[in-house]
Order: sequence, then C-alpha cells, then structure tokens
Amino acid sequence: MTQKGDLIYLPAGTELFQFNKEIENLEIDPQKTYVGPSPIKYKKLEKPANLLILDDETKDPKVLYEGEEWHVKK
Repeated sequence: MTQKGDLIYLPAGTELFQFNKEIENLEIDPQKTYVGPSPIKYKKLEKPANLLILDDETKDPKVLYEGEEWHVKK
C-alpha cells in the first residue's frame, strides 16, 4: 500500500489528470446527478516515471510531475 511521500512507478502510457481546484464540494447539489469534476488538463506519459505521491487519501492519488500536481487513476 502506498502513502504520502512514497515514490510510485508509472509505466509509459499512464494517464494523468488535473482538476479545477476552484470547485468546492459545497457547490455541488446532492439532489442532482453528479459524476465528479471534469479534468481541465490531461497528459499521457511517453516514458516510464517514478513520481512522488503527494496525497493518497482520495480515489485518484495526487502525484508530482514536472513541478505540478496531477491525479492518476488507481
């Protein structure tokens, strides 16, 4: 099991996503259908990489890639 501060190996072809940080969970109406935030940036790794895990408490862990925070699907 991984945790914050670990390095994680991601093979080439892994998809990374960034989401809008401005959207608060409070803005979501629970009475309406909601499937989650839409990505605002997308990147596919061309080469394998070892990345630092910044947060592993969410569905899609947050990693550091090229100086930016990205989410990766588990």
